[in-house]
Amino acid sequence: MKRNQTLNLIGAVTLVTLAAKLLGIIREALQARAFGTLAAADLYTAANNNSIYLFTTAAYALCIAAVPILTPRLRRSRKEGYEAAGNLLTITILVCAAVAAVWIGATYTPLMQSLWDGTAEEAAQLGAYMRVMALTLPVIGATYLLVALMQSLEHFVLQGSMSIPYNLALILFLAVFAGQMGVGGYVAAVAAAWLLQLGMTAPYMVKEKYRPRFHLDLRADYVKTFFRTALVTALTTSIFLFCYLQDSGMTARLTGSPVSAFYYADKLFTPLTTTLIYSISTVLFPKFSQEYAATDQKTYRRYIWGVLRSTLAIILPMSMVLAAFGTPIVQVLFEGGNFDAASTAATGAIFTIYSLSMAGFCALDLLSKAYYTMEKTLTPLLVNAGILACNWALNRLMGPRWGGAGLAAATAVSISAGGLLMGVLFLWKTGGIQTRPLVKSLLCTAATGGTLWVLTARVLNGAEGKALLVVKCVGMGAAAAVVYVLLMLLVRQEDFQDLMRRYKT
Repeated sequence: MKRNQTLNLIGAVTLVTLAAKLLGIIREALQARAFGTLAAADLYTAANNNSIYLFTTAAYALCIAAVPILTPRLRRSRKEGYEAAGNLLTITILVCAAVAAVWIGATYTPLMQSLWDGTAEEAAQLGAYMRVMALTLPVIGATYLLVALMQSLEHFVLQGSMSIPYNLALILFLAVFAGQMGVGGYVAAVAAAWLLQLGMTAPYMVKEKYRPRFHLDLRADYVKTFFRTALVTALTTSIFLFCYLQDSGMTARLTGSPVSAFYYADKLFTPLTTTLIYSISTVLFPKFSQEYAATDQKTYRRYIWGVLRSTLAIILPMSMVLAAFGTPIVQVLFEGGNFDAASTAATGAIFTIYSLSMAGFCALDLLSKAYYTMEKTLTPLLVNAGILACNWALNRLMGPRWGGAGLAAATAVSISAGGLLMGVLFLWKTGGIQTRPLVKSLLCTAATGGTLWVLTARVLNGAEGKALLVVKCVGMGAAAAVVYVLLMLLVRQEDFQDLMRRYKT
């Protein structure tokens, strides 16, 4: 794949994914207005965290594990590839159905009381919500396996676009029915809307003339690899999710720190962070395999380092802008109805701190996939396990002292340190590593960010209406972008200049 074609494809995937993520943010904004951060919303958050959120994490890991299995078989013959896809699809649906049954059974046990620090009636309501959400697991598993098949056939846009009808349906529900049907009705709507995501795979299946043929072959040579890789990637590709679950779980035991504040902060941070990062890695993941097969290990590692530097040149200023405008973004998107100024302050503080971990999150994602290409999973596994241990320890040190902000800071520190450590381990003894471009990016980001923080403190007085707040923030954000570009050109940052040349040609 040529460089310009790769950039164009990344751009297309990013735009489609961004559209889907923006709809998701609108959905979360309407949800915030309808349910706020009250106990009912916290029950929905706890149910979602302990069911659908975990299910999608596991299913995404299955998707990543399936791609390297299906791709070479499809290249040899469609028949062989489609046969493997049918077998993996059958295994996935059966496993998901079994897990869903166990999940539903667990909701009738005292486990619910351990998941919720409230009354017995609230714990019972949590169990009811989780039973409804557990029904989605086979659908989620099937959806992501079909996404893996289509990615292997180079249909990269599907993953970003499949949540568009899902979000539109839930936006309609929240706008029209939330007042009458409440949180319980919304739980049912969320579960049913997953069928729309599964339906998005149908046009691609028709185009590729794929008809699922369910059959079970546990002796196939790729089955063990599929599950082993999926187990590792479930941790390494969703490290922020597990840190977030640690944070939200601990904040439920802290006075004055609502779980929903973490929920809404995560629902802003995750889509904004993953839109560009996952778009890049989705397109480049097959390219990693080609580069690794065509070069020696040191050349391959230097190639990955170049990709990471170029990506960080974009991610670092994004992180800076989101951190500077964290609370205003939350105010504009969520404040209103039951989501009051106190909710804005709590959520904004958490989102601001989370935003500082974007560079570490980016490094972890790209470097983990680089390791998978080399068929090495131990280093990502150990690094991410270390991040969880570090976050757990820092949560207990910082949470009781600084509340929700301390928990968020623990996650930001842990993820950033993990990204740095994995980078050092990946590049150890490689030689020929250029660090000057990254240093230039960091200095330009620090200079621009410092200026923006000072400007924000002087321009925003806290009394603006939402329209004026948007105008001020957009204006300052645009000015910051111009300053960053000028600084990068002034210091002749190599990666930035290379990107500019590619787009010109």
